[in-house]
Amino acid sequence: MSGLDDWFEIRELGDGVQLIAEPGHANSFLVSGTTTALLFDTGMGIASIADVVPELTDLPLLVVNSHDHLDHRGGNASLLDHPRLIDIAAHPAGRHAEVDPEFLRMYERAMRSVYADYLRYLELDAQSFFVAANLPRMRELPDLTGWQVPPVQPTRALADGDRIDLGGRTLRVLHTPGHAPDAICLYDESTGTLIAGDTILAAAFWLHGDDADLKTFAASTARLAELSPARVLVAHNLLYELPGQSTAAVAYAANAVLQGESTPRPDKDLLGRPVDRHEVGGVVILTEPAA
Repeated sequence: MSGLDDWFEIRELGDGVQLIAEPGHANSFLVSGTTTALLFDTGMGIASIADVVPELTDLPLLVVNSHDHLDHRGGNASLLDHPRLIDIAAHPAGRHAEVDPEFLRMYERAMRSVYADYLRYLELDAQSFFVAANLPRMRELPDLTGWQVPPVQPTRALADGDRIDLGGRTLRVLHTPGHAPDAICLYDESTGTLIAGDTILAAAFWLHGDDADLKTFAASTARLAELSPARVLVAHNLLYELPGQSTAAVAYAANAVLQGESTPRPDKDLLGRPVDRHEVGGVVILTEPAA
């Protein structure tokens, strides 16, 4: 695929963490210890993340998928030939099957429209708001004729409470189902850094679809709020880092929706599918439309 020379944006986030962003699409994070580097999520698979990682670390590499949705494991196949790959690890509740090409086309159509909206947003921002200057710039999709996300089965299963030793730092695995049955987060207790995947976001929470479960999501986010992390690294939107108290805001909103304390309005998700949109304290949660 052409037009990929500047697809990724790399930023140093401190405490041995680097952002590998596909801005406007997905964020992955490289966490380095003294003996091992951990890549949390591998992105869309639109460009090869395997071309980027060796420029950032020469340590043995452990890949961890936050869950099996395509935008978090799209680069798995490209990393199979990484000379120092240890494992591709994930929670065993995921399927990791080949992604339906029609779903990829649906994503492409939707995000080309979103990019056009983004350009209009930049014009308004430059005129009036001035908030976009320090954010990554959303990437326009290239020609996606050859885009596919093949099945790559993980080689290591992760369970809640597992500890991953990277040398000089340890990350704790937290199973946080709700958005997806196999969703996990990683928590670095030494720095208070929570790497949250789709469980905490700077975007609308997708709790519609066959795999989503609002009750479980409310329980998972309540658990994260109890951690009181110092910061949260998130998988989507141009914002890649949120303050730690965002966990409490999401947990509160999820419980309000669960208890019927929010009044939704009919809406559509980014792919054009009908949803009920709940807005609670600045948190947006999408659920299946009421019958």
